Amino acid sequence: MFVFARFLLMPFVLIAVTLFAMALHISGTALHHQFAWHQTVATVTDVSSYSEAQGNGLTTKGINVAVTYVANDAPMTWSGKGKDIGLYTASKGDAVKLYYNPANPSILDTAAMKGWRGGLLLLAATGGFTGFYVWFFWLRGRAAPPASPMMPSAVRVAGASAKPPQQQRGTFGRR
Repeated sequence: MFVFARFLLMPFVLIAVTLFAMALHISGTALHHQFAWHQTVATVTDVSSYSEAQGNGLTTKGINVAVTYVANDAPMTWSGKGKDIGLYTASKGDAVKLYYNPANPSILDTAAMKGWRGGLLLLAATGGFTGFYVWFFWLRGRAAPPASPMMPSAVRVAGASAKPPQQQRGTFGRR
């Protein structure tokens, strides 16, 4: 049963490892943008809502947004879907902290978006589950069990060159 459970949980472990890698990517990208990109304050100049119909019949709602900001001492404007830069709610005139790529200032990011906290939660949950699985099913039983104090070892009793004792046959009433 133990071996069956080990392999029965294997698909869940593979999913957890994949989610762990995704969370690591999300968290790493957010950290990279916070530390390597430059921060600026952008002003929202236009906001309009939109609704998209998906191929499966579901509709997605969001906002189109236009922002102005200063990057590398030059005024810049950006417009597009708010979710592309991490804005899910905004009003005209809002001041928003954004990070921009110093090599290409037209690439923006809020660096607190796209599941930063969710990424950390996913890291903790999937890493904990995978670590427990590996320890419980694969590492826990690796050590040899200690010798019983009631049963002396053959080396201590008969010496180092002794052969292991032979089992008796036909004991307990059988002849």
